[in-house]
Amino acid sequence: MLEEKMNQAAEEEFTLTELTAEGETVIGIKCVRTDFERLTLSKCRFIGCDFTGASFAECSFENCNFSECKFEKAYFRNVKIKYSKLDGCVMKNTVLRELAAEESSFSYCDFSEALFDGVKLKDCEMREAFLSQCRLKKPCFSEVNFTRADFFGTPLKGIDLSDCTIDGIMLSENFSELKGAKVSTMQAVELARLLGVQIV
Repeated sequence: MLEEKMNQAAEEEFTLTELTAEGETVIGIKCVRTDFERLTLSKCRFIGCDFTGASFAECSFENCNFSECKFEKAYFRNVKIKYSKLDGCVMKNTVLRELAAEESSFSYCDFSEALFDGVKLKDCEMREAFLSQCRLKKPCFSEVNFTRADFFGTPLKGIDLSDCTIDGIMLSENFSELKGAKVSTMQAVELARLLGVQIV
């Protein structure tokens, strides 16, 4: 039912709203510039789906798998994501407003040039994610694993990373992205080594 409804919304260009689905698998749909409102999805799996330019408002995704789907230039507003996988998704130029994600994985995602506005990530995996040239407005990162994430050209001023994992993060040659970032003492020691400072 879910795949049929999504395909219909894409083909007939109407907003798909007030839909609840559980345990469904959706394969290869193209919902380019399709609008979704108040969707509640649980234990659903999306394979090879294209949501380029789509919008999601007041939606809830729990135990869902969107890995390697396309969300380039998509728009998310007041979306809740729990226990879900979005590994390897293309989310370039995506707008994320008031999105809250918990215990979910975004490893290897491409968020290049995305806007994070009021985004809250708690206990999430962002391992080797591409976060270059992003705009971060009042995000809240709690226990997020940013191991080897690429922050090239993304200012981190005022961003609290103190309880996150930032091992091996990628930055520009002068490390200007880190100016004004909030880090723990342990993180500061590791970052000092990255800067070539010797701790004695």
